[in-house]
Amino acid sequence: MKHLTPLKLSIYGGMILGFLMLESPAIMLANRIEPMLMGLPFLLVWNLFWWFLLTALFLVAYLTNWGSPAPTNNHAIKQL
Repeated sequence: MKHLTPLKLSIYGGMILGFLMLESPAIMLANRIEPMLMGLPFLLVWNLFWWFLLTALFLVAYLTNWGSPAPTNNHAIKQL
């Protein structure tokens, strides 16, 4: 809990929400052909949207180095 920042919490929350929308029975809400969006069935647009959201979250997580603990002064000195 020491390294859990608000950014990390929002990334975790977004990932859980994205996986739930793709893998849970909630996808049955989107299991429709109509409305067609840009010529694509609604279910396909639903999946593409959530996969795009998860990909963007993973990119933000990677760019913010979310899996590593915050660097300490001792760690910075060791690398010099």
